[in-house]
Amino acid sequence: MMRKSMVISIFVGLVLAGLVVAFFVTFSGRRQHDPKDLSYWMRAGSDKTWSSEEAQSKPEAQFYLGLTLIRTNLLTMIDEVPRLSAVPIIGKRFFENISYAIDNNIGQDQLAEAYQWIKKSADAGFAPAREAEKLFAGRVATSLNPLQRTRASRSAQETNRTPPAAGSLR
Repeated sequence: MMRKSMVISIFVGLVLAGLVVAFFVTFSGRRQHDPKDLSYWMRAGSDKTWSSEEAQSKPEAQFYLGLTLIRTNLLTMIDEVPRLSAVPIIGKRFFENISYAIDNNIGQDQLAEAYQWIKKSADAGFAPAREAEKLFAGRVATSLNPLQRTRASRSAQETNRTPPAAGSLR
């Protein structure tokens, strides 16, 4: 009987020790940065000039160039549970939600140019660019440049015209 309770105690102790180790490995381990955390990516890309790497069509450089174009118009909204978000290790992860939006005061040309850079990067598979691309939903009509948009709208107007005689036929 004594031997059985000792085996159970050792087993329970090992399980608890394993859970503690798993907890520390999960929460204290070096994590990759969240692609949704645009504030991190803004800080990470601000210390470097990306034009030379963009010339080599590197997705990271294209993303940073697009992000630079909207940085002054980028709104950061933080939704948190006040007391719980202050809990060490788990507070920020589970009780704080950060979201981003683009201010309405941005010019359409600047918005379109930023979208083109970020779209190129997203198409190449850069995860933060795929997240940033969501900011442009409903804001940029197409990925065409302004000259191409003008041509497209003219051709659409021409195809929508009906001949004068077509309305009189019955």
